Amino acid sequence: MINDLLKLQEDIYKSKEWGEYDMYSSRISFSKIGELYEVVYFGDGYEDNPNDVPQNCDNFAFASFIELLLKNPLKIKSLIFTGADEGANGTKNWDFTRLINSKVIFTNLTHFKVRLTDLGDHNQSIIARSYDEEGQIAALMSMMPKLEILQVPSAPNQDFFKLKNLNLKKLTVQAGYDTQNFITNLASSDNLKNLFALDYANILYDFDIIGTTFEEYKLLFESNFFENCSYFHFTLRDDKLTHEQLSELRQIKNIQFLYINCKGGEYIKI
Repeated sequence: MINDLLKLQEDIYKSKEWGEYDMYSSRISFSKIGELYEVVYFGDGYEDNPNDVPQNCDNFAFASFIELLLKNPLKIKSLIFTGADEGANGTKNWDFTRLINSKVIFTNLTHFKVRLTDLGDHNQSIIARSYDEEGQIAALMSMMPKLEILQVPSAPNQDFFKLKNLNLKKLTVQAGYDTQNFITNLASSDNLKNLFALDYANILYDFDIIGTTFEEYKLLFESNFFENCSYFHFTLRDDKLTHEQLSELRQIKNIQFLYINCKGGEYIKI
């Protein structure tokens, strides 16, 4: 697989997309972990036609990287997708349609991470074909039966909670453009028995969206969700809860509860 990775980087370098090397240049890097690999893709994650061959795609680097993964599914231990703060109309799309359509199973994959949105970013990172997540995260999870760590910049829809016996231990979720009732769905879920750490960011850059409410958090704390693990750690990134509300949640359930008061940015207009 090393030869495939090195050849792909050379092909990306020689492609018309490359241009002069700078912070926006697509590239891959990897580490060998025993007989398996951690692979990092840096660049854009969107292509106009996921069914076309990479040579004809508008995003040769991303399409070719996905095709490399599909050729070597048993070799991948960890997958990381990242890139510069770059997008269209204020959005950085990560569209995994090509990967999902393959229905390939990544038997040894335990870590899957997609770039989160930093508070200072101009572009909102999301997993979507356009703006709606449409079950992409659940579809990816169904291809990764041993996944232990998941990091995504969009909240998964209800399909995620229909998957049986997920192996996840750590879950990091940003609400993105739509919470998709993530916390409410979590409260009634029974497929995350191994989870012991949740990091949820209710940070919305569309200020017309209310996002997750205190009542939804209370529903989660009153549920049996946290009871699978005696040392559960819940990190909540939000800016709407009062000290009294946080104290009320903490009194409901005895868990490690870290609240980070933070808010998405906005451009100041005269």
